[in-house]
Amino acid sequence: MKTIFAGRGAALKTGVAACALAAMGATSQAEEVTVGVLVPLTGELGEFGKIVANAVEMGAAEINAAGGTSCGMIRTVVADTGGNPQNGIREASKMIESEGAVAILGPTSGVMVALVDLAKRTKTVLMSPYAGTITLNELGGDYVYRTVSSDLGDGAAAGLWLTEKGYKTVAFLVQNEESTISPAQVARQRVEEAGITLTDYIIYNPGQPSYQAELISVLAQEPDAIYLAGGQESGVTVIKEATAGGFQGEWLFTADLAVPEIFEAVGADLINGRAYVEVAEADSSLPEFQAFKDMHNEKTGKAPGPFAANSFDMVMLAALALEASDACTGESMNSKIRDVTDGGEKVSSFAAGKEALAAGKDIDYEGASGPLVLDESGTPAGSYAVQKATDGAWAAETFYPASAFE
Repeated sequence: MKTIFAGRGAALKTGVAACALAAMGATSQAEEVTVGVLVPLTGELGEFGKIVANAVEMGAAEINAAGGTSCGMIRTVVADTGGNPQNGIREASKMIESEGAVAILGPTSGVMVALVDLAKRTKTVLMSPYAGTITLNELGGDYVYRTVSSDLGDGAAAGLWLTEKGYKTVAFLVQNEESTISPAQVARQRVEEAGITLTDYIIYNPGQPSYQAELISVLAQEPDAIYLAGGQESGVTVIKEATAGGFQGEWLFTADLAVPEIFEAVGADLINGRAYVEVAEADSSLPEFQAFKDMHNEKTGKAPGPFAANSFDMVMLAALALEASDACTGESMNSKIRDVTDGGEKVSSFAAGKEALAAGKDIDYEGASGPLVLDESGTPAGSYAVQKATDGAWAAETFYPASAFE
């Protein structure tokens, strides 16, 4: 397997390529098939981009260790968007036009939406492990897929948690971006339906040195909790300033803050015991997840981070669709993605899926993140977890299976 680093992501190639190197030389064949890995390696979502890129490389290594696809070994080209849609369009265009990528994996919500027209025009599969934006509920389903559920579920999980906690008053602070506004809209509706008083709903712009102006009304109302849908940079500032301003209630963060680095950045004493974070998360009781977790621990020395399982499944799904295809193109791959996730023999690895397809069987890939049956928008059902800030780390608190939102 070859891993190419393009654009702004080139300086970060050492960390991202760690898993890719393990598969080099395992098997060899002349043909290769190129997959673009388009993630934010820098900026507020940089920690998530690194998790996604490494999980994709880990999956590609497994695929190539099994002999690769019928189209050849998986070759990845990695580029950094910095979370910027214009960067995403530029880097994706390079991947398709110069590198011959048949699929682009890993865009965040805003970048994903910006790439829909390009993907359909060039007949290139576009897939994300964390783009939950409800905009894709209308735009997705043809060349546009995801291995995470819609923000309709994400917001519903946050709303359910806020309701179950018994808060009487809640304030919303929402960063002005696609990935944060989308779940907040759904959570707001659920909170209001539950009869909880919404003291404030404030949308703020990131990149400000201070958010004291936005916090004046929030702190004056003394809400029981603040729902903070913010990025890591803005979120740290908001938390510190709210605490300094006298806020003594609890927090519910969205997934952007579900990283261990937040404790050092904020100061663990400010959030221990009073902050929670809600994230899309696989059912840890599933044997497929346990197998992935064990492999991740073995290869990296640590447990998989947020969206790692979804990212691993994303490249597995792409490879199995290629394996089932009649041609090594994005168009043929697009026609097979749903076929390999429903209605056939259950498989949970590329090797097993490849063997079943070679025997003429239909397959149903169920991976580390759970079943991947896709709806009309190219979206699977999802499960969610709420974690609590405890002793400077995120600890499991509550798990909501997909059935909780049916």
